[in-house]
Amino acid sequence: MKKKVLIIEDNIDLLEIYKINFEMEGFVVDTAKNGMEWIVKLLEKKPDIIVLDIMMPSMNGFEVLKTIKTQSSISIPIVVCSNLSSKEDETTIMESGADIYLRKSDYKWEEVVKKAIELLKQKI
Repeated sequence: MKKKVLIIEDNIDLLEIYKINFEMEGFVVDTAKNGMEWIVKLLEKKPDIIVLDIMMPSMNGFEVLKTIKTQSSISIPIVVCSNLSSKEDETTIMESGADIYLRKSDYKWEEVVKKAIELLKQKI
């Protein structure tokens, strides 16, 4: 059975790049363009992993992380990809429930997919 990924990203170009690369690796991909759309996708599609941006309209990534991690019935690995670059931001992201934090400027989209696959293998 194919693994499912939910990509929550407001940059449409980057969202499409992630989508294409995950599909090339055999994933079923669902997307959300802001922090509010993800709730329906999460409940309907039940993804195996989430790739999450932080700076988004409607509901930012910190709020998404908090919502997911306060629900004991939801246990999904989360890869945060953001341009936030301070050590404090990284600490806050990890403490908020991310499994991996990747600075967008440091990783190509192919590497994001590889990191997500590695994380999934660790969680199995």
